[in-house]
Amino acid sequence: MGELSGTNSSPFVAMHDSPRRTTVSHDQSPSTNAPISRRTALRVGAAASAAGVGMTVAAVGPVRAAQDATPAGMQSEQLEVVFTPVDPVTITLAGGGPPQRGDYFYVDGAIYAADDVNGTQIGMYHCFGAWTSAADATDAPYMRLTTVQFLMDEGSIMGLINEIGPDDSARIVGAVQGGTGRFTSALGTFQQLPGPSAAEGTMATPGPGTPAAGQNVVRAVFELMLPQGS
Repeated sequence: MGELSGTNSSPFVAMHDSPRRTTVSHDQSPSTNAPISRRTALRVGAAASAAGVGMTVAAVGPVRAAQDATPAGMQSEQLEVVFTPVDPVTITLAGGGPPQRGDYFYVDGAIYAADDVNGTQIGMYHCFGAWTSAADATDAPYMRLTTVQFLMDEGSIMGLINEIGPDDSARIVGAVQGGTGRFTSALGTFQQLPGPSAAEGTMATPGPGTPAAGQNVVRAVFELMLPQGS
């Protein structure tokens, strides 16, 4: 996700850890959900919508999303990059004013290694979707549903994620839906978190690894499952 159009708030971050760490997990998270009828599910969904059910979202740093044990032939990998979304576009049905439910959103920006913002560009970030709540809503657990593409030199990662929680450090987890190149057949989860801000007195055009004054830097953290040998 990118900047919050019309509110100048940013739900994102950048980081300074190693750009990639690979781990193998053997934990399991068995499901115990009982099946329900389609009619019951529709009734419950309608009631929740009518009541405007809210959600409490925890704050602070990245969350390592729990996943099932890595399947045979797959390997786990943690990947972190930063991106700098610019010039967000919202097309509103009303033709102006704060974005409302159903309005269209798009933003893009350069991708860098986790500790190299404004250094060597390694790809482009693209994000499009719809507002699910009004931009000025104060009780929504999130405000947008977006499809994102991290188009990088090694390949692309595609995902689906909600954006903009009740505060800038809301921990919203998205689903990795696939990839290309080194990330072909990728599955897993990811987060988009607020990145570092420029230090006071930073120049408008800083060196590699330093955010520019007023620059929106977003930290993307992936927990991936990839075919072995990727």
